[in-house]
Amino acid sequence: MWRLIGVLVLAVMTYAFTGSIIQMGIITFLHHFAFILIYYVHERAWLRVHRVQGKTRRILRVFTYEILLGHCVLGLISLAVTGSWISVTLITITYIENKLWMYFIYDWIWDEKVSGRFKW
Repeated sequence: MWRLIGVLVLAVMTYAFTGSIIQMGIITFLHHFAFILIYYVHERAWLRVHRVQGKTRRILRVFTYEILLGHCVLGLISLAVTGSWISVTLITITYIENKLWMYFIYDWIWDEKVSGRFKW
């Protein structure tokens, strides 16, 4: 579900800033294809981190995943496809910052659902 939300949000934002369905498709596909592997590696790495717990852990996980990896990967892909630093800036900042608040909400819903406190 999280990946589907990300695909839709990135597609809409990329099209809004580039005006090109082809660039939208290429950027969205490459980004989410790359993030299938990145997500797996990121989560495996965090399974080995035992010193950081609670809210600090959540904040560091979202920082490394969305901000560091997200900006770098999406920025490189956007630059390769559009060739425009303006497009790179608009796409990455808008997409990643929107995903930040969505990440915390999704993570909260997931925790509530797993614990049984959240009912659909």
